[in-house]
Amino acid sequence: MLKSSDPLTFEDLGATYRTEKKSPTVSAVRRDLYPAMASLIIVLRAEYEKHLSADPDSIICEGANQRRKKAVLMSKEIVEIRMGKIALLALIGARGGQNVLDHLCPEEREYYDGILEISKKHVGTIDRLSGKRKFETPEIDPEPIIEKKAPEPVQVKKEPAAEPVIKEVPKPEPIAETAPEEPDEKEQEEDELMMIRILEDLPPFSGPDRNYELSKEDIVRMPKTMAMALISRDKAVSINPGP
Repeated sequence: MLKSSDPLTFEDLGATYRTEKKSPTVSAVRRDLYPAMASLIIVLRAEYEKHLSADPDSIICEGANQRRKKAVLMSKEIVEIRMGKIALLALIGARGGQNVLDHLCPEEREYYDGILEISKKHVGTIDRLSGKRKFETPEIDPEPIIEKKAPEPVQVKKEPAAEPVIKEVPKPEPIAETAPEEPDEKEQEEDELMMIRILEDLPPFSGPDRNYELSKEDIVRMPKTMAMALISRDKAVSINPGP
């Protein structure tokens, strides 16, 4: 397990993602997992924007974009998978079970405590609605009641009520409606694979799943968006494999 002081890499994120998908319980992760994932996304976004400003049509730029998008998707799925497991733990705790919470991050412990409180209340819904009450043992020898004299009433001098002051309430100004953000069409593209033949030696570059070092006449299968970027710049040609 990485220490909290170590930066989270793309490869570390992928390993955490695969472990979390395979494990039926909440797996052990670094305590600062959430800030570390956010920092990695910020770094990958800055790297992509750097290549985008230099050469938006380059294969290096497209590879950086693919890696950035995949890091975002893996981070969100890690959170969602762990949320489901933590919610199940909270239900077990609401039923009286004992849970080991050592693997939860601080953000997840707060989430667990909130669900546990709601679950405990919800578990008793039927008893509450049906009027079920716990048996109470009546007192057999109650203490004698000592009569006390009521205090004499105190006369309070009434003062004339002040006249109400009427103030004009200003009308609220209309709130300008903001147009919803249009979804990024490029974010919605599916990562389809495409087979191409390289026409010239290329500098090394990174993709969403691997690093590429391609030479002339190499045959390679890569994401369609990256392949089309090479084809449009006459760096490669498409190959349609037979059945």
